[in-house]
Amino acid sequence: MPAQKGYRLPLSYIIRFAVAVLTGRRREVGRDAAAVLARSGLRCRIDGAERIPTRGPFVLIANHYERPGLKVFWGGMLLTAAVWERRGQSPRWLMTSEWYNYRLGPVPVPVWLLRWLFRRLASVYGLVIVPRARERGVGRAAALRAVLEAVATDPRPIALFPEGIGTGRLLRPPEGVGLLLLALAERGVPCLPAGLYEEEEGTLVARFGEPFLAQAAGEKEERFRRARDEAMLAIGRLLPRGLWGDYTADLQRLLERGQHLA
Repeated sequence: MPAQKGYRLPLSYIIRFAVAVLTGRRREVGRDAAAVLARSGLRCRIDGAERIPTRGPFVLIANHYERPGLKVFWGGMLLTAAVWERRGQSPRWLMTSEWYNYRLGPVPVPVWLLRWLFRRLASVYGLVIVPRARERGVGRAAALRAVLEAVATDPRPIALFPEGIGTGRLLRPPEGVGLLLLALAERGVPCLPAGLYEEEEGTLVARFGEPFLAQAAGEKEERFRRARDEAMLAIGRLLPRGLWGDYTADLQRLLERGQHLA
């Protein structure tokens, strides 16, 4: 198997991005994503773009796919470009309000600087900042309010990687993901699952599934877990078997029951 190739952002884009962040000038993230992908040398393919709703809000959920040389933002850009090309609107990605203990090489980056940078990013690209539990003692209720307010005030879709971190294979996200998806479903906002993976020759694929409304029975926390797992199984159905990770047994059972995996 050939060595996996690494990819870097074009210098011209990095300069434009830095100027936009410093000046606060708004940019269209979908247009930028499409332009960067076109110049990157990364082979890409979008499957199932016709499943992207052309109107109304939805929440795009995808696996956190990355490997050495291919960071998660490449898949994020491919998904963003696909939505933008389909409906002329970019999704609003959820992003944390801050990072702790972050370093650039040996140099620690102050939290206050990261907070400023993230807020400026949100302003430039229309992202949705989600408070961390450690920020002034707020928890998932504050994060939920931030997302619901974003959906109520802006018709554009929102997007997230439920796992939050990536190993290349599926991981079980926090139960709060299920809470969020159920709350959105109660407001008529469907989930749009997407699977990100690479083919052997190095093509990065974004594969969209059918939209669905999250639903789950049971007690409070059990409902959250079931809704979370329903979402991750919808993503897993779009992935090669080797990326099923924590959901391998669940997806295998679906196959044994004769259920079709997209």
